[in-house]
Amino acid sequence: MARNGSGRLWLRHIRPDFVIDAVAHLTAEDVHRVAPDATALCFDIDGTVTDYHAPAVTEAEASHLATLREAGYQIFVVSNCYGQRAREVHRLFEPYVTGVFTPEDCVDPADPKPNPRKHGKPAPDMILAATARAQIPPDHVVMVGDQLFKDVLSARRAGVRALLVPRLGPSDHNGVRYLQRPVERVLRPLLGLPALKRSWPHTLTPVP
Repeated sequence: MARNGSGRLWLRHIRPDFVIDAVAHLTAEDVHRVAPDATALCFDIDGTVTDYHAPAVTEAEASHLATLREAGYQIFVVSNCYGQRAREVHRLFEPYVTGVFTPEDCVDPADPKPNPRKHGKPAPDMILAATARAQIPPDHVVMVGDQLFKDVLSARRAGVRALLVPRLGPSDHNGVRYLQRPVERVLRPLLGLPALKRSWPHTLTPVP
């Protein structure tokens, strides 16, 4: 029994602190209730706030981000996107948030071999860049995303709390859809997470 427990210790690195069924249902009151010391929220975009590679931010999505910001939270976008999509994400979200970080924003100009991909989640670099911009310690931040192996793991590596939501929308990156999502479905019961989308809570809920 002890050996099985030890073998599962790695699961703590992908176990979120909180769950909710949709970002649209996340309220400032909920965040204050379960994480009263949190002062900043980092959001993944594709599959979390919008469908994968959505070409626009809807009025409802923009209004929701603005509402959280008006409640006093610093709001950041932390997205694994590159090239043209990274530029689009900056253009789409900068009017509504405190800051936008993509892997390209974390490249050191002095690096003789700059490689944006090494800064993508599950690396903690973008989240740490957001905490530096916000001038707050990591334990005052909550990372919100839809993937255990990118969003939750990067949160753990950055020392921030993690909020997991089920994937939003029908689209997905093929590698994630066919390789990562099946593994996540197997792991969710081991992590004490909802197995079916209809069983996710409508309010922000700590993971027991």
